[in-house]
Order: sequence, then C-alpha cells, then structure tokens
Amino acid sequence: MTFTVPDSDLRALETRVRTALRTSDDTALPLLGHGEVALVLELATQQGSFACKRLPVFPDRYRFLAYEQVLGTYLRRLREGGIRVAETRLWHEQAEGDRITGYCVQETLPRKRLCSSLLHSEGQAWAESFFARFLDQVDGAVSPTLGLDAQASNWVDLDGELLYIDVTSPLMRDAEGKELLDTRLFFASLPWLVRDLVRTATAKSIFDKFYTTRGVVLDFLGNLHKERLAELIPGFLEQANARLATPLTEKEVAGYYRADARSWALIQRLRKADRFWHRVLRRPYPYLLPPDVDR
Repeated sequence: MTFTVPDSDLRALETRVRTALRTSDDTALPLLGHGEVALVLELATQQGSFACKRLPVFPDRYRFLAYEQVLGTYLRRLREGGIRVAETRLWHEQAEGDRITGYCVQETLPRKRLCSSLLHSEGQAWAESFFARFLDQVDGAVSPTLGLDAQASNWVDLDGELLYIDVTSPLMRDAEGKELLDTRLFFASLPWLVRDLVRTATAKSIFDKFYTTRGVVLDFLGNLHKERLAELIPGFLEQANARLATPLTEKEVAGYYRADARSWALIQRLRKADRFWHRVLRRPYPYLLPPDVDR
C-alpha cells in the first residue's frame, strides 16, 4: 500500500534546504545518511518518519517527466526481476522559472537492519546466509539492460527478506548500451569547465560494472573495504566463485576498490572546489554535498 506524506511537510523541508544553500550552512538539516553523491534527509511527520533524497534540480518539466518515466520503469523491472524494492514516492515542486525540485521519498527503516550494519553485528552464519540470498537476487535481476548498485548499505533485512532501497539513479540501458538515465543531471554539480570531460571519462567506468553479475559482486566486495569488513572477503569470494564463470581474486577486489576510491575522491574534490569559488564570488552554491567518505 502506497504511503502518503503531506505536501506541506515536504515543502517545509525544501524551504529548510534552500535556506541552507543560501546561507552556506547545512548543519541544521536532519541528516539520515549519505552516499558518494547525495544526502538522505529525515522528515518527521504526524504520519511517521521518512527518508528523503533530494534530486538534482531539473532545468525544465520535460527533463523531470523523463526522469519520472525512467524511475517508474526501473522500479517495475526490478520487481519483475525478483527484487523486493522499498516503496518509493517521487515528489516535486516548481522552483525558480521552469526549474523543478524533486525528492525520492521512502518510509524510514530501522538503521540496525541495514545489511552493512548487520554484517558487523551478526555472526558468520548470518553473513553466509545473507550473501547467498544476495547472489540469488543479483543473478535473477541483472542483465545487459538492467543494472544494480548492490553494495551492502543499499539493502535492509526485514523478517529474513532483503529489501532494496537505493533507486535514485535508475540503472537501465537500451539495446545499444546507452544509459536511459539522463547522466548529465547527476554530473551537474561538477565545475562547468570540466563537467563534460569528467562525465565522458568516468561515466562508462562508473556504470559498466552494474550490468553484469560479476561486476556487481566485484563492486559489493570492494566496498567491504570501505565498510571495514575486509575480513569477510575471502569467504564471500569462495561463495561467489562457485557461481561465476570467471573467478574473482582478492587482489582484483583490492585493486578495484583503490581505483574506485580514487575516482570518487577526485569527483568530490572538484565539487568542493566549485563550492569554494561560488562562496568566494558570494553566489549560493546550489547543491548539498555529502560529508567526506572515510576510506
């Protein structure tokens, strides 16, 4: 059953965000979590608590409607592929001119049930069971036209069933391998002088891995280094390699993570430099940047 969030509460949250951007002070925002690209804000209402991820501002209604269609298709295809996806509402309002501000909204779930947390708190038996279920999910859904960013922090274990929560960047390609997501929007926070260069140079390497089971597993295992869970990698490799046509190695996982970490660190440095110059020029910086990721 679809949940509802009063528009007035979401508008109030967006007002707080705009104030934070205008004053260059986001310390009062109710941070629930963050990834490499975006913040997740918590919205407390009389109807309950909600996780709200602010999307890049859409320059016009056409770009918003295109995103809305891609997101809806992605949610449907994930479910058809056997993935249980958290109920997600796309909310939007008109901003200045033709621009549109949007949020992906989900009900707040217990943080202690995040699989990245459970891998720390539960024992070896749970970890092995989780990873077997994870591999089943990935194998059943991923294809050359349907991708999955499946790191441990994107799953919640509720009553023994895995729930996928990170749908903000729909990973789908057409038959020619072109991303259906408007990737320009998600690189818009880079300085304009290098925006197209970085997008052209890094987009393929960022997205390619999500469209094969091996690539998804490689990314999952690599991110265990970030989660301080590297001790689980040998056992998970044994489970994964029993299914993969081309086995993975610990050396490959470690090398992948180092390269991936360098790419994201570069992107974050460029975004922070752009924010710095906005502030020097006394212009509001229009994006919320996540805190530095502890690697």
